[in-house]
Amino acid sequence: MKIIKVLSFTKIASTIAAVALVAGLGGCASAPQKNAGDRLVLETKVGVALDDFYKEATNARKIVEISQGVLVCPTITKAGFVFGGEGGTCAMQIHGKTTEYYRAAAFKAGLLAGAESYSLLVVFNDSGALAKFREGNRNWQVGGNLSVVVAKKGASGGFDTKTMGAPISVYVYSQSGFMGDISVDGSTFKKLVK
Repeated sequence: MKIIKVLSFTKIASTIAAVALVAGLGGCASAPQKNAGDRLVLETKVGVALDDFYKEATNARKIVEISQGVLVCPTITKAGFVFGGEGGTCAMQIHGKTTEYYRAAAFKAGLLAGAESYSLLVVFNDSGALAKFREGNRNWQVGGNLSVVVAKKGASGGFDTKTMGAPISVYVYSQSGFMGDISVDGSTFKKLVK
């Protein structure tokens, strides 16, 4: 009986910690367009994240060049114990110029323990998919109303060319820390209103 109470307390504590984490990460993702300093910091991080992506694979630069638009999330931070959350601020770039900012967030449950950060690129290869993503002010959820293909690196040192033809492809890279769970399913993206 005491074990059940301890487990229940652990679950409750984990849930409270995860909710606080997600709320905190959401707070970090304020609208950078309202503050020139925040905007400059994010734009610098976006440039570094793109440079890191170009080093990931032999065809990485081409993936960005032929895209209709790229959502660059320089740092997605994830943490949790049983329950967890992740979040970060992203910049939509079209032809190398930032057009708007987004908040990325997700709540995860399961066998989670640890903390990590990684960079994420959402590449729009289809102009219709890009226009639909950018319209309005709604949440887009991976696996829900946002269908994506997660790119894999091939033996040749480049990303799989099959994903380059998909309307939307996702690239996860520059991973640090330890979580053991990199999954973009359930991740949501919301445009930050000016």
